Parts: sequence; C-alpha cells; structure tokens
Amino acid sequence: MVLYDVSSTYLEGKACPLAKYGYNGEKKGGKIQILFGLLCNNKGCPIAVEVFEGNRSDRKTFTNQIDKVSSRFGIKRVVWVGDRGMITQARFRED
Repeated sequence: MVLYDVSSTYLEGKACPLAKYGYNGEKKGGKIQILFGLLCNNKGCPIAVEVFEGNRSDRKTFTNQIDKVSSRFGIKRVVWVGDRGMITQARFRED
C-alpha cells in the first residue's frame, strides 16, 4: 500500500522558479505557492517527496508518483490511497 498526499505552501519572495499563482487551500489569495507531494509506506513513513510548480493541480502530480513507485522502488502491484478526485478510474485510464 502506498499513501499519497499533496499540500501547498505560499511564498513571500519571488526567487523560487517553481513558485506560481494557483489554487491555495489556505485561502491566501494573491500569493505565489509551491506544491509538494509526499509518498508514504503502509506504516505512514515517508519514502519520497517531490516539489511541483504552484499552478499544477493536485491530480496532475499523480502521474509522476505512478512512475516513481514503479521505476525507483520496483513495485509492480500497489494499492493507492489518496484524496477524492485525485485517484479515479478515469485518471488511471489517462495515465
């Protein structure tokens, strides 16, 4: 089993090349942000983290994680747990 979640954090500066305007769950309108995706094992221990541009949707980060679990960790069969809308049958067909 692999647990996956995406979160965002807003930034005050302008120097980060990944910082973009995007949907912010903290309601920090007008702020640039970055997203980060966290993969954990079945015990909740982090196994990988990846940072994304702030204007990318949560579900658009998922494809990277499918590839990562397969190539980096050699896992061929996995159970994914994630937010609604991020992991759907349509998403698997697309990816």
